[in-house]
Amino acid sequence: MYESFFGLRELPFSLTPDPRFLWLSETHEEGLAALCYGITRRKGFILLTGEVGAGKTTLLRAALERIPAGTETALILNTADLSPVDLLKLIAAEFGLVVEAATKADILIALNRFLLERLTDGLNTVLVIDEAQNLSMSALEEVRLLSNLETDTAKLLQIVLTGQPELRDKLAAYELRQLRQRIAIEHHVEALRPDEVEPYLRHRIEVAGGKYEQVFEPGVESIFYGASLGCPRLISLVADRSLLAAFSRQRAPVPREIVEQKAAQVANATRPAAPAATENRHG
Repeated sequence: MYESFFGLRELPFSLTPDPRFLWLSETHEEGLAALCYGITRRKGFILLTGEVGAGKTTLLRAALERIPAGTETALILNTADLSPVDLLKLIAAEFGLVVEAATKADILIALNRFLLERLTDGLNTVLVIDEAQNLSMSALEEVRLLSNLETDTAKLLQIVLTGQPELRDKLAAYELRQLRQRIAIEHHVEALRPDEVEPYLRHRIEVAGGKYEQVFEPGVESIFYGASLGCPRLISLVADRSLLAAFSRQRAPVPREIVEQKAAQVANATRPAAPAATENRHG
């Protein structure tokens, strides 16, 4: 809607996880290297965590674009309320396996055969479970058992668990100590630093075909950081709303007062609610 007004070919601040728009901050660059290394070197378990909106999914998609051709990937997105058997069924389906009886043993036999065939052909296989903090303890234990599918020299399946910080807390449970010990590669995606906000905004605008100086007035970066505390998704949300408001008022580049207005709206909408006051029952 506002693209041509600001000299853009496309929307620069869409919230979809498009790897083209990934700006590699220090924490994202380290995370990308960890993912690519863990997958290509067949390290088995890889853990990627970060707050909501930190860019985990975009980072993961970028890593999958960089790994060698021929790598088969199964992506499990809906993890809530899955029983261990249901999880195995989803994994088999994502790999295109048809298991007629579909008992747990049947699925594991089919998976093992499939993975051995791929290893024989020199091909790697990756299982990605997103929002893994939603998995039950029993489902996570089933994931650990999948790592037993291996030869004497190679892991048949590379397993990437991604999730919010609660996932690290869940994996610290005594019941999951065997799984925790098997995680070979781990990275937590941190928020952007204040000095990283401008390069983040500039990169996305340039990928969309624009020029940063023609889109935002100088000095607005601190406003973005104050509203988002460095969360990339919130930075993009403030930017998109600011561009739309500036377009409606025919203001380019976007002036400071518009960014301040939209930043305040986003901050108020995303700030955790204060706990309700406890009623005094002794008065």
